[in-house]
Amino acid sequence: MTENDKQHPDSQQEDLFSKQDIDTTIKGLEKASDTWIDQAVEKTQAISGNTYIKLDCGLLTVDQINYFLNSMPFELTFADDNNQFLYYNNMKPTEEMLAGRKSSQIGNAIAYCHPPRARKGAAAVVHMLRTGQKKKFRLAVPGNGPDKCILHDYIAMHDEKGRYRGVNEQIYDLMPDIKWYLKHTGQKLVDDPDAAADTVTGPSQHEGKVENPDVTTGPSQQE
Repeated sequence: MTENDKQHPDSQQEDLFSKQDIDTTIKGLEKASDTWIDQAVEKTQAISGNTYIKLDCGLLTVDQINYFLNSMPFELTFADDNNQFLYYNNMKPTEEMLAGRKSSQIGNAIAYCHPPRARKGAAAVVHMLRTGQKKKFRLAVPGNGPDKCILHDYIAMHDEKGRYRGVNEQIYDLMPDIKWYLKHTGQKLVDDPDAAADTVTGPSQHEGKVENPDVTTGPSQQE
């Protein structure tokens, strides 16, 4: 066992390489293919455009769902309970994203969406969500200085029976909202000499004790 394994023991129980199929896996496709999404659409005859979809609290066309998700003020990523990266919202060009993604990565096992050094930490976070140790796990991206506060929120998803169904990752810069609040309330930020940790620039201050997981690149930026 390596020192990294000792720091992240839960990572030994999480398959980031998506080796096994689950009930929603589109079988017979190579997950690492750059054209996975096109192959998957063809194989499933997936609907698009103005076709209506009944949701649990509404009725929208596929186009309307895209408009809705792409207008969110944060970057969204969906990875299923087999740790396969299946979706991101197309809100900005890749080069403008906080964690730039591209469509050729869709379908990949999430192990290949992180640099090798980040996989142990990512597996530990996913395992905490899968086992219910955490419903939500937050990481702050270090090294952005005082003008940015970039956060990655990893939120467990469940079906109507309570079964774990994957991770909803939300990535956003909190600082514009902080600045708006300060401007409109006349308040200001001041240093606190009694503060125990800098959680804006240091991602290791969490109850889950995942030290330096280095998952801040998200399921998108490969080495």
